[in-house]
Amino acid sequence: MSRFLKLRTGKKLEVWPTYYPYNRTLAIALFENGESYGNLTCCLDDTPGRNCAYIDVNHMGKDIVEVLEKEGYGKRTGKEYQSGYVLYPEFMFKEVVLKDCTNEEYEQYLRWQEALGEGEEYLTASCQICHQEFCFIVKKEEAQKYREYRDGAPYLIQNVFPNMSCEERGLFARGQNMCSACFKELFSFWEE
Repeated sequence: MSRFLKLRTGKKLEVWPTYYPYNRTLAIALFENGESYGNLTCCLDDTPGRNCAYIDVNHMGKDIVEVLEKEGYGKRTGKEYQSGYVLYPEFMFKEVVLKDCTNEEYEQYLRWQEALGEGEEYLTASCQICHQEFCFIVKKEEAQKYREYRDGAPYLIQNVFPNMSCEERGLFARGQNMCSACFKELFSFWEE
């Protein structure tokens, strides 16, 4: 089943709930006549709660939030996240509305959300050698500390993720970013 969003410009766009692979948060893709129109939401470092997403007011215009509320998609949470010069509002979508346009990707998103505990979020890392993606459930505080580490904060990776194994931390460590299998293969000559 499809659900459409009618913009003030007269465009009628199909709403497609999905997720961002980086942190498994809600994404809303838009289609016009079966062709990709763009994303209603954006993936930021802050992870919103279940059925919440940051609205891409930078590309969609600030009035899109009013349109979403008027058409019954949900409401603003009052939270905003600044990235660059733009303040992105967090929006809580009604689950019943998203289920109207349900698809396999949204169902997967819901299963992932059920697996999260209070104060947890997903982080995904890719091995720079085999390019396999690995996803971890971490505490929100650890995820925030990791973002600071990634931006240059002088933390030790073992202090960022104290409960991860050395192999798992290797995926996130600056200058390493490889899985344990690739690490072992790369340095197997030492074992001979």
